[in-house]
Amino acid sequence: MTKSVPEISLALRGWTEKIAVDHARVGDRVYAALMNIKLYADLDSPAKLDIRNSIAWSAKLWFDTLLSGSAPSAEEFEAFREYGRRRVYQGVPLDALLRAFRLGSRELWCFYIELDEKSDDLRDELLFRISPFLMEFFDILAQIISQTYLDEQYKQARWRDSLRYQLHSIIFHYPEDTEGFAKTAAALRFDGTIPRIALAIDVHSIDSNSPTFKSELDRIVVATARRLKLSVDELVDIWHRGTLLVWIPSRLGDLMGVSDLQVGKQIAALAEAIPEIKAIGVGLMGEGAAGWAMSAEEANRALSLGRSQGGEERVWLYSKIVLEESVRGTKNALRYLVSLVEQLASEPELLETLKTYFNQLQRRKVTASVLGIHPNTLNYRLERIENILGARLDDASWISKLDIAIKLRGSTR
Repeated sequence: MTKSVPEISLALRGWTEKIAVDHARVGDRVYAALMNIKLYADLDSPAKLDIRNSIAWSAKLWFDTLLSGSAPSAEEFEAFREYGRRRVYQGVPLDALLRAFRLGSRELWCFYIELDEKSDDLRDELLFRISPFLMEFFDILAQIISQTYLDEQYKQARWRDSLRYQLHSIIFHYPEDTEGFAKTAAALRFDGTIPRIALAIDVHSIDSNSPTFKSELDRIVVATARRLKLSVDELVDIWHRGTLLVWIPSRLGDLMGVSDLQVGKQIAALAEAIPEIKAIGVGLMGEGAAGWAMSAEEANRALSLGRSQGGEERVWLYSKIVLEESVRGTKNALRYLVSLVEQLASEPELLETLKTYFNQLQRRKVTASVLGIHPNTLNYRLERIENILGARLDDASWISKLDIAIKLRGSTR
């Protein structure tokens, strides 16, 4: 402390000793002032009790210092720092913590003003000797606790980064480690049993070597959480192979198809709202480490195919290509379907006709218009396709097979 502890008069000492013995009056007054702040009022009961105890400890430090004429010891300051460390984990922002100190010193000074009103003899002592020291004392406490808070916050960030790295390693390399996944998720304070959907986000012009890289990603993640009406803590993100992967929670009990439909609408709005986002691939809902890994792979696959097709669409759902992707996993099925349309390869106009016919939802008049041909010409071509393939274009099974075959041929050429 730059100021020495002021020597106090006998009258002020007697009053201070009396208040120090029963400093709950000061504590109650400060605590009541803090509870008028919504953030403090919304804390849980254990956190509120801890705050009440910290107020009592701060008041004790003040009274002991004034009565003893000596600054608090290193041990006393260390006990005080513990309160600052706990505020990090209780979710109290630093600005709110410092505001509490301003309120506390103000309420303590109000006690002295009441004494001043009762005794004119103490007015000059309180105004010129006690008030400057009181302001410095609580300013030093605020500096100590803010530095402690920031140090603990940094340690927490490093600890969380380490845990997140461990979680990502499990997801991508050891998805069968269900126990490790559950423990790491619990340490990061989210429920690992809740199914999640992976988003593969292609970001405009971002340099992973830039010193601002992480803050730029964090800004996108925060904006994503806000648009999806989720808290940032509910999202899990990682920069993976040039893409921002974000896992968002689904509601327990949701059917996969329903969840995919809802997320598709939300993600479309998200892509429009955040200018840094170029495109987004959306995986299917997955549970546990293996499910998260699969959803991420699906999201990346959807994004990759979307990029290859070009166009102005910015959101690509894996659900739209799930049939083609399933076929790709079975070599015989893939060869069979591709072979169907290969029979038409010698007549390119037939392939283009069939592709347009499916794109126009089998509406013959519209298809003929898009192709710029007479309806009779379209009918002739469709009949020829049926004859070559031995197919029936009014049969749902043939329609689905040929539609997938054309898409597969286009993506494997």
